[in-house]
Amino acid sequence: MWIPMVPSEWKSSKDRVVTARAPEALELYNQIIESKRKSRIMMHSDELQWKTIEGGVKVANLIDFRMGFQNTLANLAISEIPPGTQASDGHMHGEAYIYWLEGEGYSIIGDQKYTWGPGDAQYVPPETFHQHFVTSNTPARYLRVIPSPLLMNLLAIMASVMPYLKPEAQK
Repeated sequence: MWIPMVPSEWKSSKDRVVTARAPEALELYNQIIESKRKSRIMMHSDELQWKTIEGGVKVANLIDFRMGFQNTLANLAISEIPPGTQASDGHMHGEAYIYWLEGEGYSIIGDQKYTWGPGDAQYVPPETFHQHFVTSNTPARYLRVIPSPLLMNLLAIMASVMPYLKPEAQK
């Protein structure tokens, strides 16, 4: 572990002169803020691009970087599962947050069964099998939040600092 050496002659902070700064960090921050100010701000309902996937499930992205939003924390989508059906054969991905708007049914998350209806919320842990089933005679609709942009940004940050965390960099 790297431990800074204490100078033989210690100076108080008011007597020190800062000789190194990272102006590029402030510049990058300002560029990010400026790009976010130019981001798409609104999507109207008539702009939704519904895609039908396996089992007749419909999905539309709401807030997503692929649609011109400069979101760096999470993607937001809406899904609709036909009545009396299931959404896919089940799958795994990064964590997800789900808010059920309409319909009734249950989900298998991991090895547990969870019933849901309008107003219920679910958390799906990362890399956990999950599958949704609709038991009502009406379609089920839910909002889904996935923190993909945040995770991608964190991975980029980790990749950029990893060289500095190696023991040989601490010397």
